[in-house]
Amino acid sequence: MGSGYTVNVSIDGFRFRIPVNIVANGGEYYYVVNEPRCGNTCAEVKGQVLSYMRRFNVDVLEAVNQVVRDLDGVDKQDFEAALYYLLRDIRSYGPITVPLFDEYVEEVELNNWSQPVTVVHRELPGIRLVTNIRFEGEVEAREFIYSFSRRGLPRNVSLMKPYIETILPEGHRFTGTIGEITLGPTFSIRKFPEKPMTLEDLVSRGMLKPSTAAYLWLIAELKGFIMISGPMSSGKTTLLSAIAGKLPMYSKVVTIEDTPEIKIPHPHWVRMFTKDGDEKSRVEMFDLVRLAVRYRPDYIIVGEVRGEEVHALFQASALGHGMLTTFHASTPNELIIRLTSPPLNVNPGNLQLLSTVVFTAIRNGRRQVVNVMEPRWVNGRLEFMELLNEQGEVDVERSVKVRELGRFYGIDVNEELKRRTKLLTMKPA
Repeated sequence: MGSGYTVNVSIDGFRFRIPVNIVANGGEYYYVVNEPRCGNTCAEVKGQVLSYMRRFNVDVLEAVNQVVRDLDGVDKQDFEAALYYLLRDIRSYGPITVPLFDEYVEEVELNNWSQPVTVVHRELPGIRLVTNIRFEGEVEAREFIYSFSRRGLPRNVSLMKPYIETILPEGHRFTGTIGEITLGPTFSIRKFPEKPMTLEDLVSRGMLKPSTAAYLWLIAELKGFIMISGPMSSGKTTLLSAIAGKLPMYSKVVTIEDTPEIKIPHPHWVRMFTKDGDEKSRVEMFDLVRLAVRYRPDYIIVGEVRGEEVHALFQASALGHGMLTTFHASTPNELIIRLTSPPLNVNPGNLQLLSTVVFTAIRNGRRQVVNVMEPRWVNGRLEFMELLNEQGEVDVERSVKVRELGRFYGIDVNEELKRRTKLLTMKPA
């Protein structure tokens, strides 16, 4: 990627190439957007277009064509700059349009209207980059939040309910406030890539070793129970989606989420979402896991487990469904304490139903699988056995779960893991 690259911004069939620079200075990282300069002529065209739209109630493109015909001496550069800003502000997302189109940007945030917008960049995970994007004042920032309600999105914001949680048309998750419950307007947009990363992508990026990816692929396909655990932004959902993308095409998959994050290229895929509401109309994850079993899926995937649905997950696993989920815990001890303590209260014996737990983290500025462990019941006590050797490769001889699954399905797991490892490292023709 380097320190500079170009973001392709496409609006209403028009494509603009906007340069972006990543700058490091004194321990801080900056995300600098180089939008076209809008001088006097550009500003005049913009003003007249907006006036024409209000007077005649016409589309922005029709107004642009009319105004340019009426004006003399508008050169190409001024015209393109005016068109860019008009489309950016009317048809797209105003000042944050470029980072929303940038495939490398994962989050866009406004934490204080008087400070610049910040972003989280895929090449610098866990670091917030300060941008040169600012709102001119609190009123403009508040109007920006209100604009999402006016777009006809499923949630509204008002003084009675001064926050909004919704999904943008592109699939990104938007959360914002207009003040009242925060010191001025704020927002956070979590972006999700249009094309999810594959296991091959994650191997090539160094998130995990080929043998580890092959092990997880095999455990998942053989209907094991995989839990991916780690802190926020450590790549849990990315890894989950990549593993899910390897499930057999003939199988049936049900995903359960609060908001749509998981994307899998699968023809027999049922997506379920929780629903807010009062006690009678609310639909929670526990309800959906129980409902999912009725669909007779081969695999059930829960975006993140954090409530009583965990009990339904273990029951579904015991019934023979393949299970994939994520969890917030950074160490095995923390995972056991959280699962077995209130409000989850999982019976420690049920944790043996887990096939494997994958721990992710951000190390040296990169998302990585830092441990893969299998639960064992030893002398009346639950323990976790580490499977990764010093090189970060899975040691198959340490794995009890994969050998159990191999015997059940009648396959040679050593040969199967070698075959899958080779497939994951093959270069495309």
